Amino acid sequence: MIRVPRLKVNRLGVYGLRVVWTDEAGKRREATHSLRTKSPEVARVLALQFNEAYERKRSLRRMSTKKPDHLPNFEDFAAKFELDLSRGVMKSDSPEDFARMMQALEAYKAIHGTHPPIQEAMNLGRQPRPMAKSMRFSEATAAYLDEKKHQNAAQTLVEKGRTYKDFTALFGDLEINLISKAEIVQWKTNDLKRMGANRLNKRLGQVNDFFNWAINHGHYTAHPTSPVDGLFIKGTGKLSPKTEHYEPFSNDDLKAIFSSAYPVDMGKPDHYWLPVVALFSGARREEIASLKAANVKTVDGVPCFQIEGGKTADARRLVPVHPQLQALGFMRYAEQVKSMGQEYLFPHTVDGANGRGKNAGRQFTILMEKRSIKDDRKVFHSFRHTVITRLHATGANTAHVMQITGHRGEAGQTVHFGTYTHDVGLQALADTMAKLSYPLDCEAMKASDPTFKAFLTRWKMIEDRKAKAAKLRKEKTP
Repeated sequence: MIRVPRLKVNRLGVYGLRVVWTDEAGKRREATHSLRTKSPEVARVLALQFNEAYERKRSLRRMSTKKPDHLPNFEDFAAKFELDLSRGVMKSDSPEDFARMMQALEAYKAIHGTHPPIQEAMNLGRQPRPMAKSMRFSEATAAYLDEKKHQNAAQTLVEKGRTYKDFTALFGDLEINLISKAEIVQWKTNDLKRMGANRLNKRLGQVNDFFNWAINHGHYTAHPTSPVDGLFIKGTGKLSPKTEHYEPFSNDDLKAIFSSAYPVDMGKPDHYWLPVVALFSGARREEIASLKAANVKTVDGVPCFQIEGGKTADARRLVPVHPQLQALGFMRYAEQVKSMGQEYLFPHTVDGANGRGKNAGRQFTILMEKRSIKDDRKVFHSFRHTVITRLHATGANTAHVMQITGHRGEAGQTVHFGTYTHDVGLQALADTMAKLSYPLDCEAMKASDPTFKAFLTRWKMIEDRKAKAAKLRKEKTP
């Protein structure tokens, strides 16, 4: 098979065009344009048509000017030669362009045995309605995420960014008005092959929220409603076995996890403390991992920690430190970190796409495998379910449980408790927290040095050396 110049395929199997040229300043430039098809036959036809038009226009330019050869505005040029066979969208600026498109359509018919749907309308003499020019998907989602910084937690923004990046990888950086329900269905179908219903619905929700925002701001005008509407997977009986749930830990699970070997297996401060704090508070992994040293304090005589950057508005709260957590040395650890002048409670962790708690999460997964706990529904987040379930089992005040865990609950409860329990005293919450108990030998799971002073001192020494070396390199750089 003859190789077609400029034709490329991405990791998802979608074909596109890649053009490299030199601009007037002599700088090497590059541009890509998705063909939005996975068919190699259709892609070859479109690429050959593009190359013919491209070379013809470039030859004309060389004849009319002595300036260095370069591509005059690739995006405008590509827009003049746009054919989306999967959606039946065609654009042409001249009879010659139209003739070439007809050749491509005939090639499509030869391959698939039929014309795309738009051909029927054309045969009836109807012209496709021109689509209003709109923002590129990357530009629009960037504006959306920038605004959502005032509403969403940092991790939520990261997750949404990943979802939008995956969408762009499949279709290219389209103008958002060119995105219809057909593209969303194709994307959904692609996701169904590699994830469960809950995660898929979450990603659909992230795209849906973006399109609703774009409609409200006048950026998306192709349709009055979001193209995601009606595409969510409903929790039917047949689907229920496939949905993803978290299960609380049993007593046997907890005894296996928090055995006398726990301090050895979880030898770093974040590895040790994150599961223990989650066990006695129900806090989420990243809520604990992102705590600042100053967040651990005593308020109204009650030792507590303050969660600031929660997943939702309900997640921002003061959580009493459980008596057993105090006995294990958690407050002492916090004082050690403060004495070293560190900002974060776990200063050796690095914030990234998966948060500060990613390494502790991985280590906990290794520990679970080591303890032969292989139920996929039992993960780090199961601590949260364990705490909520056990506190309810003690007959604890539901409003207190919700405030301690930052749990939203049912819609009616949310309004009621959000309005009438915001002033619950910390002592009342501490009394509720104290009802939480487990059949564990806490003395056996206690670290030999709960402050992890040796580890933190060694870490700080290494960091100081790195900083000093970096400073010297900078000074030597001319």
